[in-house]
Amino acid sequence: MSLSRDSRQERKLKLFLRTQFRFKQGIERIDWEEDVLLPEVEKLKSGGSVLGLPEGMAFDIQVVDQSEPEKD
Repeated sequence: MSLSRDSRQERKLKLFLRTQFRFKQGIERIDWEEDVLLPEVEKLKSGGSVLGLPEGMAFDIQVVDQSEPEKD
């Protein structure tokens, strides 16, 4: 066995701890979606103020790839 390779027990511990961390993140994400995301989406749908913009303000989000030159 190489010195740089984790033992079986170390790999199992890492798996357990990573899974525990992902589970915690998943729970927090559900809470964030229910408490923050969904209310903002509902405000947008009803014409309310979102992202600090005036009520009813329409906006578009554009993603621009900086690695390619703009096409006219």
